[in-house]
This record gives sequence, structure tokens and C-alpha cells, in this order.
Amino acid sequence: MRLLKFDTINPEKYILRKIKDNASEISSMNRKQMLDWIISLRGNFSDFYTYHLRNLGWEAEEFIVSEPYLEKVIDELYGASKGVRHLKDDFLNRLRPFKDRWKLNVIKDYINNYNPDVILIREQIGIPSDYWHGFRSKALIVSRIATPVPRYWSHTDFDLILTSTEVFRTFFELNRVPSYINHNGFDERVLSELKQDEKKYNTTFVGGLGDKFWINRTKCFRYLAMNTDAVWWGYNEEIFPQTDVLRQRHRGLASGLEMLQIYKDSRIVFNDYGEIADGMGVNQRIFEVLGVGSFLLTRKADNLEKTFPKDIFATFTDEKDCLDKINYYLKNEAEREEIAKAGQEFILKNYNYKDLMKEIDTILRQNYKLKFKKSIT
Repeated sequence: MRLLKFDTINPEKYILRKIKDNASEISSMNRKQMLDWIISLRGNFSDFYTYHLRNLGWEAEEFIVSEPYLEKVIDELYGASKGVRHLKDDFLNRLRPFKDRWKLNVIKDYINNYNPDVILIREQIGIPSDYWHGFRSKALIVSRIATPVPRYWSHTDFDLILTSTEVFRTFFELNRVPSYINHNGFDERVLSELKQDEKKYNTTFVGGLGDKFWINRTKCFRYLAMNTDAVWWGYNEEIFPQTDVLRQRHRGLASGLEMLQIYKDSRIVFNDYGEIADGMGVNQRIFEVLGVGSFLLTRKADNLEKTFPKDIFATFTDEKDCLDKINYYLKNEAEREEIAKAGQEFILKNYNYKDLMKEIDTILRQNYKLKFKKSIT
């Protein structure tokens, strides 16, 4: 079985900055070398799916939907004739303008060359979901989504959908699209890639603030910023005035391994959920913070008590309670670190990608067999 997974690095400004900072090194890379370099950044889900699926007998590969990577794909696919490819697309665009024609054509050619049995598209990669109709006769088309629904995305364009959010799963099932809960997790390989430094920060957050999807999160973190030395890395900072405490506490963009290092270097990591989660604690940050062995302070949610044992993180109910918990656990280091250690042990045992991909392996093989009515190996 062959799987091609489409992904990107969020926020896009982060990966573009990293590419610019390493332009000289990247210029001499071929497609595979650049892909390995991007994977080494550990952004989003890195190769956590494909690496462990390969260990289960799959041929599985990442495809990063980013223009610098696409240029390497063009070099590999067309070689000296890539100029002709560009001219053809330019000519067609003059006859009938079409947004991202060249990008979609390159992806189509790569898919046809790779010939996957399963195409897995993760969340927001900027491609309209009806684009995948052209491949449904040959491959199982799967989406993995746990974010607000992107523009030009429809559940009806997929054979099945993976999500970590019960609200989404219920909606997709009611609309007759098979949907499965695919838990977030942590890849133990990352631990050897992190520096074992002393704690540098008291309270940190990495992610988005200020958007309509994070109203409660923004309100709570603003309160913390006004009453503690909490700092954050992430996006949307430009919407806040320079005099705003949230703008002043912003420390830049961070993703992947850099973000995980921040978590590792933090005494307390703040977490809250987007409105799309409907009050459920399901975001990836929970698993990342616990996985690196740091102390997680997250908003209370009913599903947390059902999913996790007690005493592997702390919860808060409102801004005041959050502040009180921060003050308490900063003063009680031994208790805090004991909880963090228990959290890491639980995640590595129960939510590691090696075991999570065994579930995905079964789901994908079963649904492929149901769709195409043929045996698989």
C-alpha cells in the first residue's frame, strides 16, 4: 500500500523565514534533501504519520505544499524541460485564467508518478477540496481536520475523515461521510533532538491570539500578561497596538522543534482551546507539552477527566483561577515537576505515534478494501 500525505508548515511565515535564513544551503539541495530538511524542523505533524506507517509496511511519503518545495519538485519531474512546463501554464492562463494552475498541475503530475493508494490531506493546505475528485477513481481520499473549516473545503469531497474533535466526527457521520477519531499524540524521537537546558521561562504560550476562534483564550492570556511575566510566541500579534500588553509580551514566531524547546524550557505552559472545540480539550498542545516533560496548565474540560488520569497536569476554570494556579505551582517546584514527569510517562505510553498509526493502518486498509472491493497487502 502506498500513501502520499499532503501537509504544510504553520504558520507559513515561519517556514518561509527558515528557508530564507538557510537559502545558501537549500539552493544546493534536491527535492528529497529539502523534504528531509523540512521534516527535521518538526513542524505540525512532521513525518509522525509516514515514518510509523512505513514501519507497518506502507510506502509513505510527505508532500509539503509550499512554493520553495514545489520548485524542487519541478526540477525533479521536468528537469531541463521545466521552462516548457511554465510556458504552457502561462499560455493557458492567458486563455483562461485559473488560480494556482501551475501548482495544481505539478501536484497532479507528482501524484500520477507516485501512484498512491491513499491520499491523506491534513487540514489547511490552500487547495480546494474538489481538486481531489480527479483522483478518487484510483485512490482513497482522506482528510485529517481539527481546525476551523477552511474556505473551499467540503466534507463531501472525501471518502473518509479523521479528526480529534467529537463535534466534527458527529457532523460528518450525520452527513454520511465515514469519520474516525484520530487522537493527537507525541513522537518519542523528538526527545533526543531537544536540548536539556535549565528552565528559562515561568509561564509561556505558543499559538494564535486575537482571532474570533480564540476569544476566551485571548481574554485569559491577556489577564495573565497583566498580572504575571507570561510571554508568548505565535501569530496575529500585528492586530494588537504597540501599547497593548499582548503585543509587548510577544516574542516572535515559533513552530516545530523551536516551539517544543520553548515548552521544554518553561516551568508552566498555558493552554486553552479554540471555540471550534466546543469546550473540549483536544488540541495538539496538550500532547506536546506533556510529551516533552513540562508542566501543563489547561482550561478544565469534561472530556479531560474521562481521557486522562488525575495529577498529570493542572486545570483552571477562569482567569482568576488560572492566575492562582500559576502562583501556586511556581512556588511549589517539586510538586510541579512530579506532575510533569507523570504526564510525560502517561503520554509516551498511551499516545505515542507508533501505536496511534496502528489504528490508522487498520482504518485505511479497511476503508480502501470497502471502496475498491479488492484484497490488499
